[in-house]
Amino acid sequence: MEKFTKKTACSLVLLLIASVLVAFGVAEISFPETFLTVTDKDWLIDLWPKAYRYNVHVGVGAIIIASGLCVPAYKLHKDFAVRALETLFRVGIGGMFIFASIFKIQDPHQFATLVAQYQFFSALHLDFVNNFFALVYPQFELWFGLAMIVTPFVKESAFAIFWMFVSFIIALSWALGNDLGITCGCFELEDGDAHDKAEAWTSLIRDLILIWPTLWLALRKNKSLIKVWTEKK
Repeated sequence: MEKFTKKTACSLVLLLIASVLVAFGVAEISFPETFLTVTDKDWLIDLWPKAYRYNVHVGVGAIIIASGLCVPAYKLHKDFAVRALETLFRVGIGGMFIFASIFKIQDPHQFATLVAQYQFFSALHLDFVNNFFALVYPQFELWFGLAMIVTPFVKESAFAIFWMFVSFIIALSWALGNDLGITCGCFELEDGDAHDKAEAWTSLIRDLILIWPTLWLALRKNKSLIKVWTEKK
């Protein structure tokens, strides 16, 4: 790494702001009523009663702005920006998959129930796959998420996670195309009694956004996060 300069500092500030905006955007899209969100806060709803309806719009807008901030950060210090983005993407996406796996591993029966609501395997007359899927898939999420963060095998883990995103997108598109009101089952095990398609849409939008940095990671060279910062160009 080169010495820390003013350009590096400016690039760092821009990337930190972008990171906060991405976290805020993903929270607005998929995790309402958390400390990261704004559109569901009482003070805003008092001022604008329909604010909660625009959480996805606000979230996508925040992510677009964050993406825009990455451009000047990259131009200011290409090497630093690339290292920082790889670190943020690996920790963020890997951590998200680890977090998503915990609830499913703890309660595979409930997760199998949520898988069944998609009616995907039923349409293929493969109902027996639901239970197997519910047992195996969370393990993939956990171990590939860990591998992305703590091992040098970023290409392999990102490639696996990329195809998980593809499977999520196919499943959610299937549910929406068949007019199924589902609960996603991505980060919590709800009762599966959803009656509209709002959650499926927000989950689909989130996955369509996150699949791109995952693909970028799959094209990176294998190296540990430590080596990302210590390797000289």
